[in-house]
Amino acid sequence: MGITKPDTSNHEQRLFPMCRGFAKKMKEDLGLNEGCSVTAHDATNVFSSTTLDGWRMLIFRKRVGKGEECYKNVLNAVHGWNFESYKGEKSMGIVSAVKSKKAAGNSSNEAPWFTVPRRNLLATFTEICFPKPLKSLYVVSPVHVVYEVKDALSIPNCKFSSTAYATLSGHLLAGEERVSVVWRKDMGDEVDIEIVSFSQSAPSIGGKIIWPLIGRMQKQFFLSEVSSLSMRASRY
Repeated sequence: MGITKPDTSNHEQRLFPMCRGFAKKMKEDLGLNEGCSVTAHDATNVFSSTTLDGWRMLIFRKRVGKGEECYKNVLNAVHGWNFESYKGEKSMGIVSAVKSKKAAGNSSNEAPWFTVPRRNLLATFTEICFPKPLKSLYVVSPVHVVYEVKDALSIPNCKFSSTAYATLSGHLLAGEERVSVVWRKDMGDEVDIEIVSFSQSAPSIGGKIIWPLIGRMQKQFFLSEVSSLSMRASRY
């Protein structure tokens, strides 16, 4: 995959990392100019339900705090991946299964801030609640981390870190999710987070059946993830 990989070679003025190969289309199709970035600490900006070359693209952004300590705290949460959130009685989240056994480093074809992921295999889960006395059912889907970017300096006056996972065989969707944290150290010291998701139906029958119904569930999941990262940063 790697569809969400940040374009660290482009130093044009922007507030969030663009996706390689989609930078121009993201701006044209979504109107992602510098005026629609983030607003306030209690607001989550959502750009959603947009089809880009056959992909459903969702973007979530939020300002979560200030300063280097806040940035590092959120960075560790982003690269650690684990989170669990509740929507009423229903739980959802991500759990990591295996740490990467590769030595830390980067590909010779990449900038020095591309590193080997700390986590390898993950699983996303969503609880489906039934009326009592029936027990809940958990839908668990396998994913794997495809890259990490740590402390990149390619956004002017900022430092950012990103990581992303892609779906594996057996998932009802095909796609990739990237989470980024940006520290605007020379632009008010603010810390912002962004989630970018590209998805489409898996080729299986189950994937094609569930695809028309998945939009609301996706949005709930990503908003829960934004809320979890925001809570990790709240002390700052």
